[in-house]
Amino acid sequence: MSRLARLLLAGCCALGAAAPAGAGNWPAGAGNWPAGPVTFIVPFPAGGSMDTFSRPIAGQLSKELGVPVVVSNRSGAGGGVGIAAIARAAPDGYTIGMSSVGNMAINPHIYPDLPYSPLKDFTPIGLAGRFVNVLVVNSKIPARNVQELIELDRKKPGSITFASAGNGSTNHLSGELLKQLTHTSFLHVPYRGSGPALADVVAGNVAFMFDTLNTSMPLIESGALRALAVTSAERSPFLPDVPTMNEAGVAGYAKSGEDLWWAIIAPQGVPADVRDKLNAALNKALGSPALQAQVRAQRVETLTSTPDALQTILRDDYNRWGGIVRDAGVKLD
Repeated sequence: MSRLARLLLAGCCALGAAAPAGAGNWPAGAGNWPAGPVTFIVPFPAGGSMDTFSRPIAGQLSKELGVPVVVSNRSGAGGGVGIAAIARAAPDGYTIGMSSVGNMAINPHIYPDLPYSPLKDFTPIGLAGRFVNVLVVNSKIPARNVQELIELDRKKPGSITFASAGNGSTNHLSGELLKQLTHTSFLHVPYRGSGPALADVVAGNVAFMFDTLNTSMPLIESGALRALAVTSAERSPFLPDVPTMNEAGVAGYAKSGEDLWWAIIAPQGVPADVRDKLNAALNKALGSPALQAQVRAQRVETLTSTPDALQTILRDDYNRWGGIVRDAGVKLD
């Protein structure tokens, strides 16, 4: 068993079950659920982007359910500790958590001994949000659009570099997908986190990067970086004048509007009526004007779905990103 698997198994053992207390006013069928606090696992540290997105949702869910929804940050192993903790919790509706395309559709293909199966070990509750990566280049790079960037590589193959937060990260695989679809030879330069990667693009040490809008927007607005395209199927409301990768001439880049999503999941086996109550409460919470204002400030869009729709997205993205990982030959650091 690898060090990563041991870390994940040790982390999930620390999760305590939430003890129901009090009473809720729910129709027959859902029993007396929820009769006490609901634990909301966030698999990344407090203060990070997923955490700051999740906390307003937890607050609105608490209002909808009439019980406390308590955020529990269970970070470690790239989110794997928290996701494994969700999988191993009791399937009674009192433990839910935030997941991402990274730890549900990408990591299982990079870490084959993860102690959870994204397609078998969870009850999908619903989509929660979408974040968009944007292809940014150093402002001194002589490329005003994606096609000009591609031409730079073709004139001198292997000379154009792109940065990422590390092997297997979404910004790494966004670059690999560009290479696969355009038959280019951009050179990947992995870093230990997005911060130093973006700093080197700004400094001109690396040509370009796929980065989240939340961190790159100030640099785009200041002129330090130039935005060439966004990775979503539709243009971002935060950068309406920037084309999608598909519009920029990279056909087939985005398959759906939910390519880089966050979603609520629960352990496999949650009763269908409890699952549906959670989904209804989540969708109502996501429609709250107060929550909308909070997440838009992070340049994240809220999304809603049925549990069945989320299951389909999980399966399709698991297969799609698995193919990208295999074709790129991604290896562990």
